[in-house]
Amino acid sequence: MNKKEEADRFGVDERTIQRDIKTLRNYFAGSYNYNDKIKLFYDRKKKGYRLNRGDSSWLNQEEILAMTKVLLESRSFNEREMNQLLDKLILQAEPKEKKHIEEVIANERFHYNPLSHCKDLFEMIWDFSKAIREKRILEVDYIKATSSEINRRCLKPVGIIFSEFYFYLIAYIDGSDIDFPIVYRLDRVEGYQVKEEKFKIPYSERFEEGEFRKRVQFMYTGKLMRIKFKFWGRSIEAILDRLPTAQIVGEEGDKYIVEAEVYGEGIKMWLLSQGEYLEVIEPASFRNEIKGTVEKMLGNYSL
Repeated sequence: MNKKEEADRFGVDERTIQRDIKTLRNYFAGSYNYNDKIKLFYDRKKKGYRLNRGDSSWLNQEEILAMTKVLLESRSFNEREMNQLLDKLILQAEPKEKKHIEEVIANERFHYNPLSHCKDLFEMIWDFSKAIREKRILEVDYIKATSSEINRRCLKPVGIIFSEFYFYLIAYIDGSDIDFPIVYRLDRVEGYQVKEEKFKIPYSERFEEGEFRKRVQFMYTGKLMRIKFKFWGRSIEAILDRLPTAQIVGEEGDKYIVEAEVYGEGIKMWLLSQGEYLEVIEPASFRNEIKGTVEKMLGNYSL
């Protein structure tokens, strides 16, 4: 910031700009949020005042650009919430870099295509996260994918996860004998109430989002099981990346033998997506289930 240029821009005396700079310095010095990590100083090379924000404490331009790209690709928020996030992120960049970031993402931003539900999610995510932390019962009105009917559920919320475009609430049904968590897509929640009633989960049985994410595919839950399969596709690394619990336990020629611990239905969908490059070995009941599905698929093409 050059004092003379700013004085000309605002049509004031240079002393006015100098007083403004002093006010800013006092503000940054006295604000506990900034401590010593942000300072306004005179740069003799550039003949102007610079704001040094401490690189380790603030997002830099590379990080901001990367985050905007991830956000746009996620398509997870409606247009209003997405623009709100992007504007606040870009605002943190230095003025000279701000324009560059805006130009790089301009086309993607213009053609941004949010998901069809178009719901606001920020407040819901926050309210649900508080219910999880405080272990409060959630009463939700929920519409299933296979029905237009609203169902009311009392839930014990234990986690929130983002996956494949959507945010999901992970919860146990209050008063149910089902001993594994159920997944609820946040955009299908039509209404909710955080109750005063609390629930208890022993620390040893606490839900861990990270461990759950390793074992679930497409956010379809079910019984936890250990599977074994052969794979001879193009990239075994892609398999290991997709299934974080997977381990190579052997090889047969050009085929890898892989074991993994996973939850039910979602893994079935993913395994079938690998086509002719994968064969399920164990458990036998799951192998037969996959075989039956493949035979039904074949029947669709037999006419």
